Formats: sequence, structure tokens, C-alpha cells
Amino acid sequence: MSREQPTVLIETEVRDFYAILGAEPSATASELRAAFREAVLRHHPDRATTSELATRRTAILNRAWAELRDPLRRLHYDRDLEFGTAATLEWPLDAGVRPVPRARRVLPEVAAPSRWHQPQWRNVAGFRVPVEVWIQGPAAQDQWIVEHHIAGEDWRTHDERYWLRYAARHYRERNRVDDWIGALERLVDRDLTFDTLAGSGLRGAYLSGGMYLRGASFFERIGHRWLPDTIQRRWVDREVRFLLGEFRDARVRRGRTEERAENAELLLNFLEALGSEPSIADVRAAVAAHRRAGHEGRAAELVERVVAGPVHEAGRWYSLVQLLTEAGQLDRASAILAEIARGEHPDALNRRLIRGDPIRRLAAARERLTRARRREQPRSAAGRAAS
Repeated sequence: MSREQPTVLIETEVRDFYAILGAEPSATASELRAAFREAVLRHHPDRATTSELATRRTAILNRAWAELRDPLRRLHYDRDLEFGTAATLEWPLDAGVRPVPRARRVLPEVAAPSRWHQPQWRNVAGFRVPVEVWIQGPAAQDQWIVEHHIAGEDWRTHDERYWLRYAARHYRERNRVDDWIGALERLVDRDLTFDTLAGSGLRGAYLSGGMYLRGASFFERIGHRWLPDTIQRRWVDREVRFLLGEFRDARVRRGRTEERAENAELLLNFLEALGSEPSIADVRAAVAAHRRAGHEGRAAELVERVVAGPVHEAGRWYSLVQLLTEAGQLDRASAILAEIARGEHPDALNRRLIRGDPIRRLAAARERLTRARRREQPRSAAGRAAS
């Protein structure tokens, strides 16, 4: 009868997963993988004293590696390790080796907070905002930014686009029109995108300050960023024409008599500098301003310049009749109106081209001409009586 061999007790030692793999908690993923491979080779059954010891160690290595190879699980394990609650395993020791008492890992203390990690601040649109303000929401954040980064500073000393956006809003709310326009112009100069230009609200700023020609000049300069006949360039050209139309309505059709005539010349010179032909509305306003100021010669010169020019649009024939009527040249206006009625200008009778009813357009022109003749009759009678 054979006698059983006595069971040999194997001493164990409590180790965390990093100690099992022979790596530090600060090891990178590649360093951790290399440590695991080295440990597996070192404790291979061919190198171990007993197969039972090699089997147990290999199983423990695989368990530790399965936990630390996953980034998320490793993150949680590191946190538990920091607080002393991380899981551990019994590592079998060689014969005659005594276990070492387990020592808690102590992470090094940071002497000073890192300049890159400051949890007391949050980033809002490029500005640092205290976390207690950040928690209160966008309204509180904007108010804090304005109070601590915008108020009391001059936009001329800043080039950052995010700063200029907040500054423009700040100036607009306080009716500081010059600073509002200046900040927006600098923003558009710094940001070359069309979205920034279209969403800047520059047109409203110019209208608020009555700076129509300044706005037209700025848009004309910015428009050269895009090629002609592009959507962006056509949008900019419309903005220029709109601002010039506002200048015409506010400064040429209204105001003191002499100032209206001067502004009419300013508008025409500005259009000439832009290489743009004045519209009939521009010339009508200029003629009325000069006639009101007693500049009949200049008014007649402007009328002749328009009448002598080519007619590219069907509706322009009716505009010429109205211009001549307002200029007091009633016989010429009546002659052109008769030509239209006889069909000598067929485009002027095309409903689609003139975007309306030609019969109504003719009737309205005749009515204006009739009223003008009635106003002229008393003046003619008074002139004959005086002579």
C-alpha cells in the first residue's frame, strides 16, 4: 500500500494589480503591455519550480491584465487605489520566501496647482469665468464677462474676434454708436468669412448712426473679397444700394434746401466713384433738390444726361415720363407717353417685362401729367401778367 505525499503549503503575498504585473501606476499602455508579457515569460512553467506554482501565477497575471488593459476599468481601479480600496490578489511565493507586509501606495502631493488645470474656472466663448458664475447659466456668464472683460476697456486695443463680438453688443446696449460700429468693422476685417459679415448687423449700426456713406464705402471695400456675380458679392452690392437709398431719402429728399442740393451732388459723386450708374430715383431726388434750391441749370443738365442714355429696362420709359414731368418739361413727357401709347416702344406694353398692367401705368402717367399742367397754368398766367 502506497503512502500519500504530504501537501506542501505555499506562502502568499497580498499585491495590487500593478505589483503583480511588475509595473508602476504611472506606466503607459504600451509599458503596461510589455510588463505583462515579460511577467508571463518569467513565470512560464518551464522556468517555475513546480507546475502548480506556474499555473496559479499565470492565472493571477491574466486576471490583473484583464482589469488594467481596459482604459475605463483601469481609470476606476486607479481611483480606488488612490483611496486604498483597490482590489488585491494573493500572489504565491517561492519556497522559503517570506511575505512582505503590504504598504499602502501614497501618491505624491502636488505642491502647486497646474496652470493647465484650474477647476475654479470655466471657458465661455474664449473668456475665463468662475465656476460659480458658470453654474448660474448664460445670462450670468454674459454679465460677468461684460463687467470684468469689456467695460472700461477700449476696443481699439483688442484684435480677438470673440472679444469684439461681446464688445459690439455692449456698446449697442449702451447706445455708443461710434464704438459699436468701430468694433463691428474691426470684427469683419479680422474674420474673413461671409457668415460673420452677414450676421454682424452692420447695416443696422450704420442706420442707427446715420452713417450711410461710411457704411456704403465699407461694404464696397469688403465686397472685393468675392468675385463678381457670386452670391456673396451680389449680397454686398444690395447692401451698398440700400444704404445709398437711405441716404437719398434722409438727406436729399429731406432737410434744409441748400443741404439737400449739396447732398444730392455728394450722392452722385459717390456713385460715380463707385463706377455705378445713378438710378432714376437718385436723379429724380437730385433734380427736385436742385430745383428747390433754384439751380435750374443743374437740374436740366441731370435730366438731359438721363434722357440721352440708353433704355435697357422696359419700365424705364415710365420713369422717364415721371422724371420729365417733375422737372417741368411737360411737352417732352407728353411726347414719350404718346410714343408708348402708339406702340413705338413695345417692351413698355409687355405686362411681364414691366411687372404690372401697362394700361394702369399709362393712366397714372397721364394723371400726373394733367396735374402738372394744371399747376403750371397759374404760374404762366402770373408770368404773363407781370410782363
